[in-house]
Amino acid sequence: MASFRHLILLLLYCDGMKTETTPSPQSDPVITTRKVVSKGQNQVTIQELAILKPQTIELSCYLTDIPNNPPYLTGYWTKDGKGIVNSEETVNRTNEQYILKKTFDILAKDLGNYSCIFKEIQTQVTFVLDVPVIKDKRDKPIVSYTGDSVVLACKLKQTPNTWNWYKANNTEKGLISVTANPLNYKIFINGNETKLTVLNLTEEDSGKYICSAEFDIKPSESYIELKVLSYIEPLKPFIAIVLEVIVLVTLIFLWEKCNKPQNDNISAGENELCSEQISKLTRDDSNGVENNTARQRKLEH
Repeated sequence: MASFRHLILLLLYCDGMKTETTPSPQSDPVITTRKVVSKGQNQVTIQELAILKPQTIELSCYLTDIPNNPPYLTGYWTKDGKGIVNSEETVNRTNEQYILKKTFDILAKDLGNYSCIFKEIQTQVTFVLDVPVIKDKRDKPIVSYTGDSVVLACKLKQTPNTWNWYKANNTEKGLISVTANPLNYKIFINGNETKLTVLNLTEEDSGKYICSAEFDIKPSESYIELKVLSYIEPLKPFIAIVLEVIVLVTLIFLWEKCNKPQNDNISAGENELCSEQISKLTRDDSNGVENNTARQRKLEH
């Protein structure tokens, strides 16, 4: 492992926290960012360090101006929330300050969150050691259509050794080779930026694409989801509505057709009933006339 040393100075004050990073001149600088987050009633300073290669790093925490200024404090280190074995030590007050420092050899497996903690006052500073993070991740997939082309892009502040693109297939990922698939892919690399062009899209091109920035210590990866649709896909809601209208009209037509003969039968029945009633009335009237004539004849006799 290359032996590079960085001295990280953390100055802690009772009225706040201040961080300062001083890289050693013989090595590449460690890129840092700093933020303060609330943790209960306390604030925790988080120092993010982008680690590009295996190296040795010395982390130091300086604490000054605490109440009562006791002659010593107890300090220790944690990694990812777990105490580091044999890291606890008594920190004597020297020149109005307490200094807690430790040297770490950082390989890929050693990346993580390192915290220096003073027991008596629960003061904490966390160093986040990781490869540069590709932060421009998309929450929603990129949507394109069959036959088109699409460009997928990734970018970093730091420049990696190289870039690679992969296509994920379930739990596995396969390296995308432009040489093997010149009609399907084109890859553009310009320092800290890369672009993958997927040509002549088919629905099989849908899936997760992974861009990988290759550093000496480990790669930094990000993924982009691609969804390829057929041109008929946007028309599906319209087609569904048209089909529903056709079905509805057909049902109405069939209902009217099925019910029309029944209405005719009812009308015919009503007509027959009316005819019977008219015939009966006619017969009754005729019988009345015949009876009257008979009576008249009887009277004449």
